[in-house]
Order: sequence, then structure tokens, then C-alpha cells
Amino acid sequence: MPDGKFLGRYFQAVLDKLNADALHYNRELPHHGLAGAENEQAIGDVIRNFLPRKFGVEVNALVIDRHGTVSKQSDIVIYDDERFPKYFRKVFPVELVYCVVEVKTVLTSQQANEALDNLRALNKLDFRPLLTNFWQTRTKEQKLLHYPPLNVVFAYETDTSCFETFARWFPFQFLGEGLRAEYLEIRSFLACALNQGIIDMSSTDGYVRRWLAEAEDSRKAQSLPTRAYDQDVFVDPAKSLFLFLEHLWTRLSTHPLHPGFDIRSYLNEELGKVIQVTDERVYLQNSNRSG
Repeated sequence: MPDGKFLGRYFQAVLDKLNADALHYNRELPHHGLAGAENEQAIGDVIRNFLPRKFGVEVNALVIDRHGTVSKQSDIVIYDDERFPKYFRKVFPVELVYCVVEVKTVLTSQQANEALDNLRALNKLDFRPLLTNFWQTRTKEQKLLHYPPLNVVFAYETDTSCFETFARWFPFQFLGEGLRAEYLEIRSFLACALNQGIIDMSSTDGYVRRWLAEAEDSRKAQSLPTRAYDQDVFVDPAKSLFLFLEHLWTRLSTHPLHPGFDIRSYLNEELGKVIQVTDERVYLQNSNRSG
């Protein structure tokens, strides 16, 4: 028989494992930084298992642009795994990055500001790929787009029991900082706290969308209390996790990266200089000498 509650039970199971991992790390590891790193790994595993394989997920990595500018260390980088050159390892060209996630165990106002500062460093990178003449022409003809990385903040919980306070930590003005009118630069932002809900905003329409993950009566036992608009509300953290992953997937699936990106744009002049040998006799002579 069809199971109408399958997804609910599935995300509760995912949440239970996530919470179990986080609780274990927070209790067993003596250093707060180590516990935080393991919590980043835990939610990174959830995201990796949820997304299609084309999206690579790396924990604790850097993002760079072709000018040599480097982001601050990113908790989670989601990238194009089909085109990423593996020898880069923990360093990701921004042209191949779909999303960067800042992870907080207990989100405070100060930590929200720190997360936004890290994302500001990311947004300063030149995300526009250097295109050959062929791709410049094709881009104009086919109106190809390329978006900067999606900005995301994920928190296991907040130190506030008020949804409105959580929402005010992420003002819409953040998306407009540093935007240049001469470029089509569409920025998007997503925040989630399991004991609150999610915030979703994009520079395309100027709207901020907020979802409070209110618990159904049957799930009050698994819920967490908060307050929203002068009302006491019970939040279902499994629903918060589902909303977060669903919105993340939707954003990523509609997030274009330019097909004309060429890793050679990252080569310096020394590595970029080559000599094409057109005289076959020269090749044969050199081969005979080396033999």
C-alpha cells in the first residue's frame, strides 16, 4: 500500500542521525573547534547523500579566482564534479562552484555576522569565466548565463527563541553589497536553523521569503519551541531539514555555470607558454637524439 508518511519518516531518520553525530562530537571532542569541524562533516554527508552525483561536496576548502584572490576557508563547497580538475584537491576555481555553506553549531548574532563576512570574501572573487572568442560569440547567440556561488548558512540551532530575531540577522541588503551594474550578477542566499526554519532571498526580485517549520500536532513530541509574531510556535526540525535540502536542490538545479570555462585561464605565463612543432623532421631528429 502507498505510504503517505514515507518522506516524513525518512527525514526524521536523517535528522536523528545528524543529531546523533552532532551530539556525539560535541560531547566527546575536547576542543570546540574540533567539534565544529565534525559537525560540518556531518551535515556535509547529509548534503552529499541528498544531491545528484554531478554536485561534488567538499568540507573545509578554499575558493579562488584566476587573479589569485582566495576566499576565507569555506565550511562546505558544492562544485561541478564533472568538470573539476582533481589535482586542485581542496582548492576550487570559483567558476566551478555552485554554492558555499557556512555551518554553525549554535548560531548567535555574532556568528551570523561572521558567516556573512566569510561570504562577503567569497562574493569579491571574480566569478566570470575568461572566454575564448568562440565562447564569447556563442554566449551572445545563446544568451548563456553564469551565476556567482549561492550563499548559504546552516545552523543546528540558534541561541534565540524568536523567529523574527533569527530572520533579522540576515538583511536583504547583504545581497546588494558590491554588485556592479555593468554585469548581470544574480545573487541568492539561503539560511536554515533547525529550531526555526529557513530564509530564502534572491537579487532577481528583491523579495525575502521566510518559512517557519511549524510542527503538526502528531509531531509535537519531536518539536522545539520558538516564538513568532507574538505567538508560541512548535518547530519541527525534521521539516526544517527537509525545507533546507529541498530549497538547496531547487536553487542548485537552476544555477547556471558557463560551459566555456577553461582551466588554462588559471595558468601563469610560464606554464602557459608552449611551442607547437609543425616541422615533423625536427620531432624526428629530437627523438633520435634522445634514443
